[in-house]
Amino acid sequence: MTSIDTTANDGVSDDPTRSTPAAPTAGYTWSGLDQDFAGQVAAVAATPQGGELAHSLVAEVTLGRPRTLGLPLLLRPDRRRELDELVAAYHRMIETITAAWEHDAELRAVLTVPAALLPHVTAARDTQVHLLRLDLLPQPDGTLRVLETNANCPGGLPNAGQARAAWRPLLTGYGIALPAPLPADDPVWAGRWLTELAEQHTGTRPETVVLFQPRDSYRRDVPVYDAALTALGIRVLHADPRELRTDPHGGVTLHGEPVRHAYAKVGIQALLRMGDEAEPFLRAVREGTLFVQNGLRGRLIGDNKLCLAVLSDPRFAHLFDPADHRRVHPAIPWSRNIAHCDPATLRRITRDRTGHVLKRPLDTRGNGVVIGKETTDTTWEAAVGQALAEGWLVQEYLSSPHLPTTGATADGPAPRHDIALGAVNGRIASAFARTSHEERHNAALSAVPHPVYL
Repeated sequence: MTSIDTTANDGVSDDPTRSTPAAPTAGYTWSGLDQDFAGQVAAVAATPQGGELAHSLVAEVTLGRPRTLGLPLLLRPDRRRELDELVAAYHRMIETITAAWEHDAELRAVLTVPAALLPHVTAARDTQVHLLRLDLLPQPDGTLRVLETNANCPGGLPNAGQARAAWRPLLTGYGIALPAPLPADDPVWAGRWLTELAEQHTGTRPETVVLFQPRDSYRRDVPVYDAALTALGIRVLHADPRELRTDPHGGVTLHGEPVRHAYAKVGIQALLRMGDEAEPFLRAVREGTLFVQNGLRGRLIGDNKLCLAVLSDPRFAHLFDPADHRRVHPAIPWSRNIAHCDPATLRRITRDRTGHVLKRPLDTRGNGVVIGKETTDTTWEAAVGQALAEGWLVQEYLSSPHLPTTGATADGPAPRHDIALGAVNGRIASAFARTSHEERHNAALSAVPHPVYL
């Protein structure tokens, strides 16, 4: 049975209404996007050249059908500094969590790791998060709130860069002003940041890079990494993590060939399903004989949705640089490990399903998310019970803005959207938004990605 902490976190009942804004306004739009720009792009897209370009940009293959990327969007220039500062501070705080996890028992109790992976994470010494994606929900007052972080193998970043670069000559040719390119707009960015980072950590420039992904899986950014690495003169191999072997000298081999550098597009749930077959891969990353972006602790702790429970809870404020905490904390929605909530808070969560969301800590692609307003009372109570038993994240529900320039449909109003920022070592490298008529803004479901110029 899961134990419950009966002491409120700050001396009183852990009431989410004490730290959250008033109920969001329905049907709002976000002031951070330039709506005039979106109208100009729509006009260019209506031309023969624009229409051909829009249809040529494939975001992902879903159920055997290609889905195109949405039209580009533009952030208002006065918001760029805010995003740079938020991402840099957020990145430092995530790395603080990965470093403190080993020594802080209270932190480990809240930010749990699956038992099958715990020995590897405990033995690992890496604390850096090289690559992350920060997913944000714009709010009615113009602010941004953190939806979640992907610090494992964030998707969509090089694809958005390709799309921004493809649209740039056509848009500027029509006299539309654009900000300077982002790093990911460089066609070989995906290979360059990875190889530079690998050389920095291993002392050797990669001659061969393995792109790991589970068999029979499709990840839209893996081909982009392949093309970028190849363009840089680096040999690329593709493999499932289960194909890796340990050699007698402590190194690792793939099909009998020594390998040293890799990019891993492997979800944590997929890694768990591999069981013992993933042991050589996990051991090699843990011991540093195989360089992989974000290492092991950076992935399993930095990617863990329970980081938001740590960032939200005032008990952990002392871990962070005060200036970073002041910058980031207002953007964090009320979030807790539900297994550590006091009884009064649990009763409130159970009664107020429309005001809460449950998330499995190490899941992705829209899986393991229960949005209370989409459930019945009975289904919600069952989900709360499962989340309590397994130590899931519980958050306040956040609404998302509509994007009027995409137009309403026969099924309802214009779609909702989020903002996703990709960063390397805390510096923004790419950005995109996702539009959807669903609550989940996920490209693995029905969401359409839109490249964003910053």
